[in-house]
Parts: sequence; C-alpha cells; structure tokens
Amino acid sequence: MAQIYRPSAKRPQQQVLRNQPVKALNHQGQGIVASAQGVRFVSGALAGELIDFRSEGKHQGKLLNIQQAAADRVIPACKYYDACGGCDLQHLALEQQREHKQQVVVELMAKFADVTAQSWLPPLGADAWRYRRRLRLACHWDRKRQRLTLGLRAAQSKQIVAIEDCLVAQEQITALLASLRATLAKLQSPEQLGHVELIHVDRTIVLLRLTASVSAADKALLEKFAERQHVDIWLHCAEQPPQPLLPQQQLPRYQSSQLMLEFQPGDFLQAHVNLSLTMVEQALTWLDPQAGESILELYAGSGNFTLPIALTGAQVTAIEGVPSMVERLRATAQQQKLRVTAVHADLEQNWRHYPWAQQRFDKVLLDPARAGAPHAITEIAQRQPRRVIYVSCAPDTLARDAKQLRAAGYQLKQAQIIDMFPQTHHIECLTWFEREA
Repeated sequence: MAQIYRPSAKRPQQQVLRNQPVKALNHQGQGIVASAQGVRFVSGALAGELIDFRSEGKHQGKLLNIQQAAADRVIPACKYYDACGGCDLQHLALEQQREHKQQVVVELMAKFADVTAQSWLPPLGADAWRYRRRLRLACHWDRKRQRLTLGLRAAQSKQIVAIEDCLVAQEQITALLASLRATLAKLQSPEQLGHVELIHVDRTIVLLRLTASVSAADKALLEKFAERQHVDIWLHCAEQPPQPLLPQQQLPRYQSSQLMLEFQPGDFLQAHVNLSLTMVEQALTWLDPQAGESILELYAGSGNFTLPIALTGAQVTAIEGVPSMVERLRATAQQQKLRVTAVHADLEQNWRHYPWAQQRFDKVLLDPARAGAPHAITEIAQRQPRRVIYVSCAPDTLARDAKQLRAAGYQLKQAQIIDMFPQTHHIECLTWFEREA
C-alpha cells in the first residue's frame, strides 16, 4: 500500500515578549499580562512588575526575567520552589497573599452570585511554615538504575522532584524522608508503590499505597523501620481499605475543640494544625447552636464540627458520604455520650427518600469538598433554615452555591478568609448566610 508523505504541522513559534507590565493576579495567583498577542497568565509574576516572558500555548507564559520587581516580592525560602508544584506564592509577602485571597472571593461572589458580604472579618492566620500535618509524596522506581525517587510533583507535570525537606510540613514528618526513602528502596517490589502519605497527629503515621499486597519479607523490613523510627505504618493495598501493619495498632486521633477524634489514615484531615482548631471555634461562634435546636451538618467526615456542636446540647444530624467515617463518628459520639444522629447518604441525590430530610432544621453547617454542594444547596434552600454556615475550600463553587442561597432569600452576613494553605493560592473561606425575615 502506497504511503503518502504529509509534512508535520509546524509548531507555533514561542515568542519572547519583553518589558511587559503585569496588571493583576488571577485566581490561581498567576500574573495577568495583556500583551500584543493577547492575555497571558504568567506564574511567578506579581502585579505592578515589568517582566520578560515567553509565550507558551494559547494563554500561558513562562517567566524569564523580572525587569522591575513589585514592592511586595520576597525571596522564596524553599530551595525546591522553582521546580516543585506544591507551593506557588512563596514569592509574595504573606500579608499580601491573604489580601489577594480575600479579593479573589470578593470578585467571584460579585461576578457569579451578585453577592456582597455585609462584613468581612480580617483573615484568620497562624503559622506560615511547618504547618502541614499531612504530606503526600509521589514515588517512582527506576528499574534500570535500581533507584527510588520520593518527592513532590513538579508544577503541571508528572515529573517528581526529589526532596530532602519541605518547609511547609511539620518537622516530625520531614525528618523521616531520608530513612524512609532508603527503606522503601529495599522492598522486594518497590515498583508496587503508588504514593506515600505522611501524617503527624498524636503520633506519626506512614501510609503506603500499593498496587498489591506486600510479602512477609517486606512486612518484616517495614516493622523494623516502624520500631526504629517510632512510627505507625498503614498499608493501603489495591482496592482494600487501609490496614495497620501490626494488628495491635490503634486508630490515630486528632484534636477538635475539647475532644480527641479517631480517624483512619486515608480519611480527609485538615492540613493546618492550629487553624483547623481556630476554624471550628469560629464556625461554632457564627452557628451559635443552642440547647434544643436542631442542627443539620453536611459532609460531616469523622466529626470535626459535629461533636463540638453536640457539646452545646443541640441535636445534630450529621450526613457523610463515606460509610466508614459515619461508623467512626457514631462510635465517638457514643463514647462521649453526645446526641448525634450520624447517617450515610449521597447528598447529590434527591433527598425525598431520606427520613432524616423530612424533619425541620433550625440551622445548617456544611463543609463540602472542592466540587461544592450543587444539589445539596438547592435542598437546603427549599427547607429555609434560619442560618447557613458554609465552609469552602473552592471559591468558584462557593460563588455558584451562594447564588442559589441568594435566590432563596439569604444574605451573606459575614465572611472570613482562613489562611489554611499559606504559600499557595488555595483558599479556605468561612461564610455566614442568614435568611431575610
């Protein structure tokens, strides 16, 4: 069969643009440049700067040089900052990071929901370094070189940046990196490693995600490491739930308000140690639960908000989509003798078949994942509770859901940024919606 030669399409030439003014930051913390070739988003650039960059793709630019730096530019503290994709705002002073995050929420709420907060409280902040109690690391075994790479993903890439330290992670975690890398490289089948999660709560946890079960020899190797480093090891093999390496290992615990709550490694856990406690306190202050009130909590997890609410004497109905977390929440509530009804349910399905959804609720608190609560917020609005406290880690979906609340007669009474992720563009926001009389 004859083959017809077709020349490959020419790739567009990447043009270098010089002395370009950066007019603002976008919602991902990238500099916005309105160049002759169109708008480009340039990571690492700050508002008010003059930069040289190379145009890449339709909308992106690669920062090459800073001709005139902004007054709020600082030298990144981390030696991996230029390569690692974990942090993206270390070059911006901390106070300006928080101002930027608040402005992002203000703009998105106004643009997509036509909502303006009656009052913005100053951002809640705490440690900007060594704050993370949870660190997820990628793994790659190079069979040819017999070498294990353990580190963080590069920005917008699958490439792994091998690290010896992470300045936003707690030292109890990063102190393990060298010895952990050496131990994992000795496994009989290191290629079965997916990723590693390091957690520090009441003790330090190493969670290994694997594509297959580990051998007896590998278990013995890991047991020695755990004993030497005084850590607990959990194994998450294929589709099975995480299991402790040693049967006698107890579930780890974290603090929420006056309580210590059990959780299973792999469950969601707020990353910032101190601000997690502060956020719960502030949310409860706004919710103001009273004895005898009926409170609905959605996306309850293992009870970070639930159990502190129940301590006030209010009746809490807590809904969670992960069955194992519901069981742990029930068990803790029973141990503490607290009035909690914990239920497993898919909140993005119609609620009409759920018995718990047929009762009246005075107030609602929800803390969804980044996808927000597209269906649940409609169900909430239909039931017209007096107050809704919405904890969000994604301002775009918060704005989408706020539009539904506004249409149902709610006003955004107060809002506050919680700087849960310093040195990054990620935003946590606490909002208080009140129904108009």
